[in-house]
Amino acid sequence: MKENVKISVVVPLYNSAEYIEELVMQLSKVLSNYKYEIILVDDNSRDETWAKVKSLKTSYTEQLKGIKLSRNYGQQKATFCGLLKASGDIIITIDDDLSHPIEHLPILIEKFICEKLDVLYVIPEKYHYPFYRKVLSKLYKVLSRFENPDAGKGSSFRCLSSSLVKQITQHSSHLIVIDELITWYTQDIQTVSLPYHSPKKSKSRYSYKRLFTLSKNTLMISTTMPLVLVKLLGFTVASLSFMGGVFYLIRKLVFHYAEKGYTSIIVSILFGVGLILFSLGVIGEYIAYILMDIHKKPPYHIKEEV
Repeated sequence: MKENVKISVVVPLYNSAEYIEELVMQLSKVLSNYKYEIILVDDNSRDETWAKVKSLKTSYTEQLKGIKLSRNYGQQKATFCGLLKASGDIIITIDDDLSHPIEHLPILIEKFICEKLDVLYVIPEKYHYPFYRKVLSKLYKVLSRFENPDAGKGSSFRCLSSSLVKQITQHSSHLIVIDELITWYTQDIQTVSLPYHSPKKSKSRYSYKRLFTLSKNTLMISTTMPLVLVKLLGFTVASLSFMGGVFYLIRKLVFHYAEKGYTSIIVSILFGVGLILFSLGVIGEYIAYILMDIHKKPPYHIKEEV
């Protein structure tokens, strides 16, 4: 069985010069009983990551592929680029910080083959994220599961079948969220929990801004919930405004009492204008993505390969 299965491991890199050699050595040792390839995608790192990749290529001429992107496109697009270049029967994606327990790969591969899975996520037994990341993650999962019960199950440590990857990589939009694309093509999603290692990187590649952007993109591609919320919010405000108008009209006609001053009017107008601008902003986000797709904005551009 092992002799007939080829394993592709896709690793998106960003400022990983200190750790990439150790990662490649660990992967080579763990996958020594398989035909395998390691695809390293440098997301335009600021350190010597690409130089390190080219150096490693001289030692792993047959097993290693190196790709350098022309600018920093983000982890999702870098991983997607690696998936397009993968030729294995099973494609595995991992992070570059040595936090994923890759020593369990042979067991995971055997499980994947024996159970004929499409997707196998390896999730941590315990999350060590900061509080704000846990809150954002929980909020995203709650919102996205309104329309898709399988949403929010993902992890960057995943095993994918080549047939599923072939479907995913036909996606032509510049907006890419891999875990959401997976749910478009299969419901055969399995998870297994394993203890993660402490990451070698002291600083996460996801800042507040990047986390917000990723959460926003995920919601945009996976659900129409933002538009539904805007519609419900508009209906609620309109209903409250109508009831408030009826209330003040009755007070004036029946009780001959009218409010003095314009404070309530100004507050109502400002609130209404703010709500309209917020709604237009949400709709504008969708229109912007549509325009980018119309103009065929590329999700990434490859600068160099080895």
